[in-house]
Amino acid sequence: MAHEHPLALSLPPPAKGKEEASPWATPTAEAERARRRHMSRLYAELGAQLPGMPPRASMARILEDAIAYVGVLRATVAGLEARAAFARAARTAAPTGAGAGAAEVLVAGKASCFAVRLPEARRQGVLTRVLEVFRRHGVPVLAATVTSDGGEAAVTVTTAPVPPRFLQGIQQDIRSSIA
Repeated sequence: MAHEHPLALSLPPPAKGKEEASPWATPTAEAERARRRHMSRLYAELGAQLPGMPPRASMARILEDAIAYVGVLRATVAGLEARAAFARAARTAAPTGAGAGAAEVLVAGKASCFAVRLPEARRQGVLTRVLEVFRRHGVPVLAATVTSDGGEAAVTVTTAPVPPRFLQGIQQDIRSSIA
């Protein structure tokens, strides 16, 4: 009779069907499978929230598009905040400069949103001149809009955060570029 060593490895009999768990499946392996299934569901849910995302997109593409979409949403929020700040300031502030038709520069410092209001007649090329100011100062522009309403034009520029010590210089440069 063969004598078994007390430390001999004993393997369970092989599984009979696919329904039975693998003899190598440990609670850790099952937990890892559950974690992967959960992550796959989360990626699919995130992908479904993104515009234009194909249903079977890779995880990397889902993350890349999600990051880009969050950036677009942040720029949109900042632009809306700038317009709201401009509207509030336009209701309460008197125009600065030479007279009632002078350009006006308002800054909402937390959002780094700049708004320039000027008579419709001076609108020609104003966006290019305003954007050039930001380029010269090395400030990345996230969004820029030009709107026109009854004889006045407004340029709203949303930028990356601008340190407060640079705001006044940018304002002065904008004023001089549209004068």
